[in-house]
Formats: sequence, C-alpha cells, structure tokens
Amino acid sequence: MEGILQWGLDWIRHIQSGANPPLSMFMRIITGMGSITAYMILLPLIYWCIDEKKCLRLGIILLISVWITVILKLILDQPRPFFAEYDPSVGLIPEKLGGFPSGHAQNSLVLLMIIASWGKKKLFFAIAALFCLLIGFSRIYLGVHFPTDVLGGWLIGGFLLCIYFLTGKRIETLLASNSPRAGLLACAALAFAMIMYRPSQEPLMPAGFLLGLGTGYFLCRRYIGFTASKDNRSGSPPGSGVVKYLVLAVRFALGITVMVLLYVLTGKIISYFSQTGNYDLLVFIRFVLIALWVTAGAPWLFCILRIYSPNPHTETWGHEDTEIKS
Repeated sequence: MEGILQWGLDWIRHIQSGANPPLSMFMRIITGMGSITAYMILLPLIYWCIDEKKCLRLGIILLISVWITVILKLILDQPRPFFAEYDPSVGLIPEKLGGFPSGHAQNSLVLLMIIASWGKKKLFFAIAALFCLLIGFSRIYLGVHFPTDVLGGWLIGGFLLCIYFLTGKRIETLLASNSPRAGLLACAALAFAMIMYRPSQEPLMPAGFLLGLGTGYFLCRRYIGFTASKDNRSGSPPGSGVVKYLVLAVRFALGITVMVLLYVLTGKIISYFSQTGNYDLLVFIRFVLIALWVTAGAPWLFCILRIYSPNPHTETWGHEDTEIKS
C-alpha cells in the first residue's frame, strides 16, 4: 500500500512541477464545482426553476453518495498527500477527514451523469464526463488526493449510478402507487438510519438535508402544489421568452438569498449553544430547516408574491393528480 501511495505522491509532484498561479486558480474553481456548497446551490435551482420531481430523485441519490463518502472516510481513515508523513508542501488547499475515497470525484460523477441522462444526448454525457475528469484531476493537482483516491471515488460513483439506473424506475413506481406518506416515512427512516449507523457530526449534513428534502417535498405536494416542470400548464411561470426567464431569475435569487440568511442565522445559533452539549442535534436541525425552505418554504413564498401560479390539481394524501382534459 505504501508503494502505491508513494507512486501517487510522485505523480502529484510531477503534475505540480508545471503549476502556475493562473492554473492553480482555475483548478480551485474547478474543484469548487464539485463541493457540497455547489450542490446546495444547484439543487434549489433545479427544484425551483426546472423540475422538482427530478430534483427530489437526484437529491436523494446524491445525499446517499455524500453519506457513503463520509462513512468510508471515517472508517478507513486513509492519509492525504499533504500529511506530515508524506509531503506537506503539495497541499495547496486545506481539507479534513481521510483521503479515500475522493468525495468530489464520486459525487460529481453521480450528479453530472444523472443530469446528462435527462437530455438523452451523447453530447451531454461527453460534457459531463469532461467535467468529471477535470474535477478529479483538480483534486490531484491541488495535492489533496492520491490518484487512487480519485479512481476509488469514480468506481463507487459508477456503482451507485448502476443501482440508480437499474432500480430507479421501479422505486419511483412503487412510491407513486402508495400514499405520499410512504415516501415521507421512507425518507425519514433512511435519514435516521444514516445517523444511527455512525453517530458523529459529519453524517449529519446529508441525513438532515435528506429528511428535510423528503418532508418538504411531500408537504408541498399536499398543500402548495408547486411544480417547476415546463410540462405543467398552470405551474409554469407567467409570460414567455425574456419575461419567463426573468421570473425564474427572480425566483431563484429570492429563494437562495433567504437560504443563505437561514444558513448564517442557524450557524450563529449553533455557535451560541455549542457549549450546551446539543451541538450535533442543532447541526442536524440546521440542515433539515434549510431543506424544508428549499422544498416547501420557498414555493409557498413564490405563491404569496405571485411569481408562481400554483397547480389547482394539488395531490391529496393517497390520491394521484387528476388531469382535466378539454
């Protein structure tokens, strides 16, 4: 194992021999595209402006992938190239937890390939593959992962994609055939299983966000009827062309602003009560609230401000939508 890691360290040094400030800045931008922060911006964009159902499915598999990454890092506790026993000089950015697998490589593969599948064109898959390669390479260039960490992340991400594409339709059909309560309970059970398997601070983000995502989605279906899909006649934003995209931009800007304020406010509350012994619980609640805002709070506000026309055929518990045909 040490021989493989030493080989990877030599590769990092070789790659960094051509480093320069503009290239390093570019790699930092690329690696930022595979971060949790980027996902927390992208998922609301999809939910509010593109398709909330696709966002729910994407969000669930992505959060499961994030959780698997965290758990493997905690269990395996593998080194990073910049650790003291290797070469601290290669680390161009700070990172926490163990090195294997690369979460950026794994999660970006899951996210981008699923999004590419929505377009059903080879070009979309090619663009997604290019970004996956760039994100993986940026982790090696920045000296935060050995090449084997990146390869491991891609392998695990590929395995999750296989499960998603092979079983996704069956699971969706099963959930659609039951009361929305079944989906809500499934999300809750999965979220708490994530926490109970390895009680620690790191798994709280994906578990809390998953619980809020599922809860907010089904509350939205029941009481608000929000849909961002262009296939819905009454849920699409008013106007067309420039006006339509302006409404979508206002919707996203408003929603993301409140989400950031909520994130900052809950962070201050957590800091204030950090000495009470309830830190982990507060972190969990923080991400539940943020996800609830994304899936239920923001759509409700869009209706209040009339930057969204609600679907009059809102689902009720245990029933599917009925479409009125002219």
